[in-house]
This record gives sequence, structure tokens and C-alpha cells, in this order.
Amino acid sequence: MTDSFDRWFASYLKQDEKQVATLLRDRTAIQFLITWSIFESDCFNGSMSFGKINDYSKKIMSNPDYERDRFIEALKYFHGRYQKPELYKNLMYKQKSPELGLILEKGIGELTPSEEIFFLIAVVYRYRNNIFHGNKGVSSWLKFQEQINYCRIIMQELIDIAETAHNKALNYAYEKSGSDALTHTG
Repeated sequence: MTDSFDRWFASYLKQDEKQVATLLRDRTAIQFLITWSIFESDCFNGSMSFGKINDYSKKIMSNPDYERDRFIEALKYFHGRYQKPELYKNLMYKQKSPELGLILEKGIGELTPSEEIFFLIAVVYRYRNNIFHGNKGVSSWLKFQEQINYCRIIMQELIDIAETAHNKALNYAYEKSGSDALTHTG
């Protein structure tokens, strides 16, 4: 067992080993990747795809812990950024999304809360995919620190909402059934 993690990871990702080593030394990238793992696990039951974003954004709207103010800064930033067709084309790479196009045609004040969350999660998803599968590659992806940090913050907020809802459901189940039902071991 002499191979390093960097070499194995680079081979697995089909990326240059030096680029992967750079990625693994970058605190922003590591924070993003760790947050992504939690986000995908907690919010998408471990398997996220672009097709699941719409349903999840509607689910978030039914959560009483959702507060638009938690996302408005990132929403303004990304909505403004992707008004530029070349930047939007780079974000999407080979993926097509008529929904995102329609969202970008509207002003921020015209978006429904569900459209806002759909847009933000779609942007996060594309940033994650662009690390390894997009037109940016590992080394150029790291040049987008500000955008990566916004994506991480969006995920953290959504994780917190999901965790709060999960904990409330557990507390409700505990109160409803009594402590013996949840602690009984046999």
C-alpha cells in the first residue's frame, strides 16, 4: 500500500494529480466538499440529481423554518452574475435547464420563493459538478472562491433547515409516544 490518497483520488477523478493535490490543500474547496457531502446526505437522502431540485425546493417552502432573508444575499449575487450569457453558459456547461432560463428572465422581485430556492440549489449543483465534470477543471475551479463560499453558505442554511425539521419530528415522536417507546432495547 504505497500509493498516496492524492494519486488514487486523481486517478479516480481522471484529473491531473498536481491539480487534485492543490484542491486538497485549499480550505475553501475542502469546506465545500464536506458541506456538499452532508447536504446531499441530509437533504437528498444521499443521492442528488438535477431532477430532484424542483421537488426539494417546494418541500423547503412548506418548512416553517424557511426564511427568505437567509438566502437573499446569495440570490442577488448569483441572479446578477448569471444575467451575463457567457457566465451562464460556463455554469451550465453541457446541461440544459429551461426552468433556470425562465428564472433569469425575471427580476428578483418577481420570483416565487420556490423559484428562488430552485435557482440557488441549481447553482450549487452546477458548481459541484463543474469541479470534476465541467469545463473548468480542478485548478480553474479554485479561482471562484467567492462563488464557492456562497454555495457553501447556501448548503449550510439548507442543512440547518433540514436538521431543525428532523429534530422537531424526533421531539414530536418522543413526546407523542413517551420516552419508553424510543429507549426500549428489547
